[in-house]
Amino acid sequence: MILFHIDESGTGLKDPQSPYFVLAAIGIPASEWQTADDQITALKRHLVSWAKPDDFEIKGRDIRRGEKFFKNQRWEERVDAFRRVARVLLNLPCRVLAVQVDTRDLPEYVATDNELYRLAFWRLLDAIKQTLELQAEQGMLLVDARSDLHSSIQDRRLVDAYHDWAAARSTTPRIVGIPWFGFSAFYAGLQLADFVAYLIDMAANDLHKSERNQPLYAIYAELAPLIRLMRIP
Repeated sequence: MILFHIDESGTGLKDPQSPYFVLAAIGIPASEWQTADDQITALKRHLVSWAKPDDFEIKGRDIRRGEKFFKNQRWEERVDAFRRVARVLLNLPCRVLAVQVDTRDLPEYVATDNELYRLAFWRLLDAIKQTLELQAEQGMLLVDARSDLHSSIQDRRLVDAYHDWAAARSTTPRIVGIPWFGFSAFYAGLQLADFVAYLIDMAANDLHKSERNQPLYAIYAELAPLIRLMRIP
């Protein structure tokens, strides 16, 4: 059994700040789940020693910008945090799949953020299906919850998109059930998926490769061989 943890980065169709949307999945064998969770828990205790690990998330955006629990950390400390997270990924027997959508080149009928997400999600599901078939494994999907406590509309749309994808396939996917949802602060795999998605988005957007961010590009370059990156279009 492979547990695929899915999270996103980037922006929607109408955001002028970024033309990219990224959806990433970290596939961790169920037998290695505890190892991944233990390593991320230990890392979070190191990064923010005065908080409980479940009090905050490892999010690329927060670390890079020095926001939330990383607000009072120096740039050198935050770069070291990136390196340590990348080291966890490199040492785990995980599979990394990601879809990068360039929203500037999409056809007119992809006109809403929901359609954009569905397009990226279907491409990612095809890659997960292929991976499971090649490995003769079954899989489960855990997605970062997009809804709040008062509404499940966003998550319902994702489930509907999954049902439509599965119904259109000639063979039964090796995926157990429908996607499960969780809050990323509680799941190591979701935080790793966010981290990878953010790095991919950062590398695509910062065309000038500022000198300050050079260590982050080096970290991404080290992780790149681990990532199967699919681009749309």
